[in-house]
Amino acid sequence: MDGVTTGPGPVVAPASGTATIVLPPQPSLTVVPPPEAVPVVQNLNDPRFFINRELSWLSFNARVLEEGLDPQVPALERLKFLAITSSNLDEFFMIRVAGLKQQLSGHVEESGADAMSPGEQLSAISTRCHEMVARSYRALLGDVLPNLDRAGVRLLSTAHLTPEADHFVADYFAREVFPVLTPIALDPGHPFPHLRNKSLNLAVRFQPSAPGARLRYGVVPVPSVLPRLVEVPDSGRRTYVLLEDVIARYVAQLFPGMPIEGCWAGSRNTTCTPSRSRR
Repeated sequence: MDGVTTGPGPVVAPASGTATIVLPPQPSLTVVPPPEAVPVVQNLNDPRFFINRELSWLSFNARVLEEGLDPQVPALERLKFLAITSSNLDEFFMIRVAGLKQQLSGHVEESGADAMSPGEQLSAISTRCHEMVARSYRALLGDVLPNLDRAGVRLLSTAHLTPEADHFVADYFAREVFPVLTPIALDPGHPFPHLRNKSLNLAVRFQPSAPGARLRYGVVPVPSVLPRLVEVPDSGRRTYVLLEDVIARYVAQLFPGMPIEGCWAGSRNTTCTPSRSRR
């Protein structure tokens, strides 16, 4: 159209006398980029996104163990954390592992969101628990007890007692321990005796040449009415021996005429049903 131009500059009157309209520069068109590819939505039911319940519990107990392994924590507090770790494992095996064992014996192959079968869970639990117990004992024997010893608190076996402490232990056994013991000889013709849950017991094995060779084993329940730590005199130091060690030292008095081949302490943990565990 005559008289219309674009671009900057003043309005110039043409010779014909009509005004020329100058329009501002038009912006260039923006090139729109192509849309980005939409990421594929992952399957939220993928077993890799889930942590097994039993292994998660063991991870929690491992954090308790870490407190017992921390050298910055006082030695007596570390001993308490190691004891809590062990007590937690007892309950874990009575309830959680017992439930998995029942599933395994019942041929239950149903898995949870983590897709781990009962057999796979038991295998993973075994690996973690063996590692956890090994770390606990390394800390207890190699660090915690030596630190307590340097602080004036000792835990000794009956084989390392002074003559004064040894005489005290012998008198303590005869006066306090022996009257409350109930030794049991295991006869193959009778059912295994009932032992209280979470009780500490001594397993005794007789020599094959012992009179009445059909008796090879015996059990001595450690009485819960007595303190497990027995303090013995030791020149002003706080020295203790374990009650089961005291009983094991004199276990031959409980089975007269039966030569003893060995004696070992252990606890008995029975399975608990889920209904009982929630009470």
